[in-house]
Amino acid sequence: MKENKASSTAFTVLQGVLYTSEHPLHSTLVSKELKEASLKLINASNEGKRRLRQLHSWWFKPMVPIVEKLLVPGLTLHYVLRKNYIEEYTLKAINEGVTQVINLGAGFDTLAYRLSKKFQDVNFIEVDHPATHKIKSEALFGIEESYENLHFVSVDFTKQKLEEELGASKFLEKDAKTLFIVEGVIMYLNADQIEELFNSLHALVNNEVSAIFTAIEDSTKSSKSYGPLLSLYLKIKDEPLNWTCNKENIANFLEPLHYELIEIASATEFKKRFITYEYGGDVHDGEYIAVAKFKR
Repeated sequence: MKENKASSTAFTVLQGVLYTSEHPLHSTLVSKELKEASLKLINASNEGKRRLRQLHSWWFKPMVPIVEKLLVPGLTLHYVLRKNYIEEYTLKAINEGVTQVINLGAGFDTLAYRLSKKFQDVNFIEVDHPATHKIKSEALFGIEESYENLHFVSVDFTKQKLEEELGASKFLEKDAKTLFIVEGVIMYLNADQIEELFNSLHALVNNEVSAIFTAIEDSTKSSKSYGPLLSLYLKIKDEPLNWTCNKENIANFLEPLHYELIEIASATEFKKRFITYEYGGDVHDGEYIAVAKFKR
């Protein structure tokens, strides 16, 4: 990410959500609220408007399946399925007593924004780069009042420590039962940085801590998960995948960090839960979602 520029990946995911919202088969997977919030965000910057024009160009939609075959088959559909899973789990956690939800590296995800309207007794915090937050806060609160229970804490992870910056924030409720969301983040970290991240989560909060996060499997695990040009693309984008962990190994990785694996889900579970119609196409199976709780 450039110093004063929002992440290109954040725009790509947002564009993917809107692409799916207009797909003749998959549009029902994107709620009205998610689409409306996503449109607010993508219209809030020049880069976003360019991505929206691109989305509605004559060539874009026919090209998506071709590009995905070469890079990551079924990726845009996967974006929406993983977001739906995270949203369902977050609602479940709130119903079971979580009173604070903290989204790390939130990008242009709109979950906290949408849920903060419905659950005004829950404290929502988003932690991300200042450039991303500037676009997001202006888009979502530019013509309406910001919500008292939704806060943005800007952290440049290349220069600042999460535990120090979030720990010093007046918005953090240290005694709250807390769920951390870490979507599309840890694959860009190394093992030491991931260990530091998980240690920070339970150090920040004195109450029960759980985390729902995404992780990438090794590219050799499934020949259908990654296209032949992905490595070249990531090298050009300067966004290498620094850490992978196959599903069967994630519990062992978490154990010495004192986290217990609660549940795990990938393409098979996503399809069973959300795709209620006939579909024989690709669903990306190289990334999965895991839920873990810290054992005090």
